[in-house]
Amino acid sequence: MKKILLTLSSLFVLVILMAQPAAKPTRVLLLGCFHFDNPGLDVAKFENVDALSARRQQEIGKILEKLRQFKPDKIFVEVPVASQQRLDSNYQLYQAGRFTLRATETHQLGYRLAKELGLGTLHAVDYTGADFPFDSLMQSAAEAKQFSFMQMIKSSIDSIQQNFNASLKQHTIGEMLLEQNDPAMTRMQVGWYFNLLVAGKEGNHVGSYLTSEWWRRNMIIYENILKRLSGKEEKILVIFG
Repeated sequence: MKKILLTLSSLFVLVILMAQPAAKPTRVLLLGCFHFDNPGLDVAKFENVDALSARRQQEIGKILEKLRQFKPDKIFVEVPVASQQRLDSNYQLYQAGRFTLRATETHQLGYRLAKELGLGTLHAVDYTGADFPFDSLMQSAAEAKQFSFMQMIKSSIDSIQQNFNASLKQHTIGEMLLEQNDPAMTRMQVGWYFNLLVAGKEGNHVGSYLTSEWWRRNMIIYENILKRLSGKEEKILVIFG
């Protein structure tokens, strides 16, 4: 575990952003994160990580130790832009010791790290206006008698669920995050969406639509981050599920 935690920051995806206007590139630590509070919004259904338990709290503490070493100037979290005022209010209450953190990764990683680093706020950059018509996609595939395609989707979802739930029983949160942020895993997850393009009969573009909505959401989140940079930041942390 010690070896894994020592390499935590180097194995997360590092990219370069250029703010406008910017004197020099900003280093970005992009932390892809499963949802600690398991809201049940994904197609795949995962068991609860029990992030508030004593064991998991100890694991989260070790992750925070590694994130502190990165020392980001700003932290961007998966909260809708329209909720920035509520985010500010809750964070201020937390700083004053009058707010109880929930199990979310925004609270357990974002709030706690921001307070430890003395940051005045966190930045809400999520976009929730995208449309992911998964039910329509599967119905279109059924109408086109694409049974092999439908089985592929079901098998993929079942495999994701089983692997996550098994990993949850065997590994720490830090180990799971290392696995999820491995470049090979990231490429596989991003590439999976292109499997959806063939769904439906000719002229039915539900697969292309769903895939493009996934990319559109990501581009708008990226846009939101860019528009919250002053150009003076040396390092930023992005925490997203």
